[in-house]
Amino acid sequence: MRIRLYWLYIFLGITIACFFGYQQLQEPISYDLASEFDGNDYRNIYEYFTGTQSEYQVAFPFHQRILVPALAALINSGDILFDFQIVNLIFSLLAVWITFMLWRQLGFEIKWFIAGFIWLLFHWTGLIRLNAFDPITVDVPLYCFQALFVWLILKRKFVHLLWLAPLATAQKESFIALMIVLLLYAWYHDRKSQEGYYDLPLIAASLVLAVVTQSLITGNFLPIESGKGAFITIGFHAKEAILNPFEIVRWLAAMAMAFGPALFLTFGQYAKSHRYDNRRNLLLIFSLTYLAFGILAGGDMTRIIYLGFPFIATWIIYELRELNTKHLLTLGILSLPLTMLYKSIPNPAFEWEVWQSWYPEFAESSIVLIILAYTLIVAFILNRVMRLSVMK
Repeated sequence: MRIRLYWLYIFLGITIACFFGYQQLQEPISYDLASEFDGNDYRNIYEYFTGTQSEYQVAFPFHQRILVPALAALINSGDILFDFQIVNLIFSLLAVWITFMLWRQLGFEIKWFIAGFIWLLFHWTGLIRLNAFDPITVDVPLYCFQALFVWLILKRKFVHLLWLAPLATAQKESFIALMIVLLLYAWYHDRKSQEGYYDLPLIAASLVLAVVTQSLITGNFLPIESGKGAFITIGFHAKEAILNPFEIVRWLAAMAMAFGPALFLTFGQYAKSHRYDNRRNLLLIFSLTYLAFGILAGGDMTRIIYLGFPFIATWIIYELRELNTKHLLTLGILSLPLTMLYKSIPNPAFEWEVWQSWYPEFAESSIVLIILAYTLIVAFILNRVMRLSVMK
């Protein structure tokens, strides 16, 4: 039984309260004193569109992510933080709305909606808090576009990918990878099942439109340096992981920080059953894609992995949906330390080492091992408890 729609308005109300609450509680980055942050590149795009800068001086890969800075430039209030925050608020509400519709389509119980939205809205690297800390960002629409992507696939409304794919690509080029994964899986599934679930021509056309969009953007908004590309970036990070095996440990700890013991419980739950299920397969392949992005697409693993929330959190709920309320509550309480609810994200301009300690990809080895060990121990204990309760 699907939950009532009034819950949507409750979650939207909580989202608004969180958004404005964290505007007061969380100090934003001092961008001028933290040149390493991506927001400085997005500020250059914004200033180009507002006419403040006459030349397009933006580095790869940020030069091609024009959608959000362009929308913020349309507001052009004179306060860049305000303009980006307005865009972030709109897409935060859209993300919660579409995620609600997706989870409702999948038939999840209300307890999972509550758990999922608490993690999304209150986790330090989630939809609200990280983007109050780092408001000059292009990441927020990802939560909306990716949830909509899955929802459209499940509803078999493939024609809408024709506009979503190019729009989402203008926001972030990683959407092309999702379209490639979808096309390959759709071809495999239709060949295996012979049921014709996927409209391959529409999916292929959407992929072509996404690639054309990226090509047009890149051709008109050139990066300040040439010679870089997605494959070079992936190759560089793959080489780093091979040469520095502890990067794999950091990657696992970043997964732990982003999604807690629930993710590792989900791996175990999935391994228990090998049934072929189209919904399950979709959530799995896109979740694995984002986990791979975590180690191959950039240095900030935790943030990148968490951006896969529409896939990974939905997959977690799908696999663990039979978990009883008592076990879910225990899981939630033991996962709370990873949300850093009792702290504000430190300003890296003044507390660089403290800021690094929050991120397993940058923290000292001892902190990385503590995060990973805690998460794995909790997952192991909960798995044993769940197995014992089933045997009774």
